[in-house]
Amino acid sequence: MDRTARRPRARRLARAPLAAAAALAALPLLAGCLARGDAMPPTVSIREPRSGATSTTADLRIVGYAFDDEDVAAIRIDGLDLMSTPTYAPERGKGLVEFSFTIRDLTDGDVTVLIEAQDLGGRVTTFPYRLRLDSTPPVLELGAVTALDGGRVRVEGVARDNFTLTSIRVNGVPLAFTPGPEHAFRVDVASVAGGEVVVEDAAGNVTRRALP
Repeated sequence: MDRTARRPRARRLARAPLAAAAALAALPLLAGCLARGDAMPPTVSIREPRSGATSTTADLRIVGYAFDDEDVAAIRIDGLDLMSTPTYAPERGKGLVEFSFTIRDLTDGDVTVLIEAQDLGGRVTTFPYRLRLDSTPPVLELGAVTALDGGRVRVEGVARDNFTLTSIRVNGVPLAFTPGPEHAFRVDVASVAGGEVVVEDAAGNVTRRALP
């Protein structure tokens, strides 16, 4: 009998119990993965207006999305479930839901709305949406405006805002400054026909002053 010819088969037989043991050891891990299923909560995103500042209107419409790979079951705005209304009831159970709501009778100041999205598995995402409402334009005080040689002009002034200044342009030239409630400037620019200073705040309110 040739014992050498039997050695490979003997080795394969010896490995078989080891492979079976490894497979059995992996079963609890696989079962855990299957039992866990979707462990990700929904995602909430606001399309408009984005968090920050905006000029206020009588009614402000906010538009956003809720997404979940296990489908969206509820979208609550300060506790009120939009999907309990006839408009959004057909959207329940979809993976991507576009929603909107309106805040009425607004005045300048900070607004916070609590947005919650819940999926069919009960997981909840809480998103505190914050917005600064500002309908007040910046204040611009022009100082000396001095003609210089070479067709240039020196412009001095101070810009102020009740919240945050974001842009100051003199004859179309943007000034570099750190956004804040006040900025004094003194700049030399080319003199142009119809020259002006334009100041804008974070909400998009604009003040213009023509240069003399």
